Amino acid sequence: MESVRSQILSISSLLLGLSMLLIGNSLQGTLLAVRGIGENFTADAIGVMASGYFLGFVMGTAVTAYLIERAGHIRGFTALASLASAATLGHIIFIDPIAWTIFRAISGFCFAGIFMVIESWLNERATNETRGQVLASYMLVSLMSLTAGQFLMTAADPNGYILFCIVSIMVSLAIIPVSITRTQAPVPQKPKPLPIRKLFRISPLGFIGCLAYGLAMGAFWGLAPVFAGRAGLQSDDIGTFMAFCILGGGLMQWPMGWLSDHFDLRRVITIAAFIAGGLSISVAYIGGLYPEWLLYLGFIFGAASFPIYALTVSHTNDYVDSTERVVVSGTLLLTYGTGAIAGPLLAGPMMREFGAAGLFYYIGGVFTCVGLYALWRMTRRAAKPVDEQSKFVASSGGTYVVMALDPNAEPLPRASESPQEAAK
Repeated sequence: MESVRSQILSISSLLLGLSMLLIGNSLQGTLLAVRGIGENFTADAIGVMASGYFLGFVMGTAVTAYLIERAGHIRGFTALASLASAATLGHIIFIDPIAWTIFRAISGFCFAGIFMVIESWLNERATNETRGQVLASYMLVSLMSLTAGQFLMTAADPNGYILFCIVSIMVSLAIIPVSITRTQAPVPQKPKPLPIRKLFRISPLGFIGCLAYGLAMGAFWGLAPVFAGRAGLQSDDIGTFMAFCILGGGLMQWPMGWLSDHFDLRRVITIAAFIAGGLSISVAYIGGLYPEWLLYLGFIFGAASFPIYALTVSHTNDYVDSTERVVVSGTLLLTYGTGAIAGPLLAGPMMREFGAAGLFYYIGGVFTCVGLYALWRMTRRAAKPVDEQSKFVASSGGTYVVMALDPNAEPLPRASESPQEAAK
């Protein structure tokens, strides 16, 4: 049996490419919001830009599997990465909210396909015995890279062009380790998503939880830098604030997983949602009065809110077979993406009416509603015994393909296997 160490080494080039992409994408999201403030874009305009990214991402998740099948993984990856790199540089040539929204939609479309290529390759390289370790490596690299990308905000003036060039360079460099990988190209995966009505019947809380998470966190990713800037943080500190949120959310995934494996998942979701709602309101109120506290508030806000998506996915998996989990994950991702498209559009007017704090009042309201809905659902269906609940699997902002690495799910077929052989 191949050792876990040699398995991780064999995918190191893919993880390196993933890291470069996430660093660039993480930096770009915050950079555009901060630069938008400097260009006097309104919160509504910046919210529309954020919605454009998620719209492109959802479209890319649905379409790029067919493009990759036609062009091949390496050529498809190279084309999408090149287009994403060009779109980044377009922001410094055409400084206009409409143009930036188009560029963000292009970036979202490209990154969806890019992540699908890497995640498919990781799935191809992992064995049934090592999928858990590969997924853990994926999550660790994602956490470190997303955090590092935020700290790059201190590398140059966001009102110049250097940071945009850094993003473009990181995306372009990611082509190198991925294009020279010796891992066999995987079988293209195009699972049909589960109908929304069927998903809602399977798990109403899972559906509502993912939709609400998109409504809240789509607004967060697009507009939290605007909030931090208007609350009094300098551009260097805005990146640090975002990094603290990401770090808190990433580190809390594992303790939250322990809780979900020992207690009724619905209770864990309820408590996490209420805590996230309360902390959101605290960020809005206290952060406006004491900006120096924002870093600490951001850390605990991220710790409470970021794991909610993984909790709702785990809860939904309690009611589906292992053979359906990847398909269900795709539908949950589509549900999250739909919410993330709408979230910034709803939060922008809240910031216009109530100031910068309106963003986190909005997020707090969304999470509080999730907690109330979870409480109500506990009166409608008996809880599953804890020992029959599916195991918690930490998840981040990848595509549905990465969920094939979940040790509890049926693996996607490898390039050397037929679907029947993969199921054995």
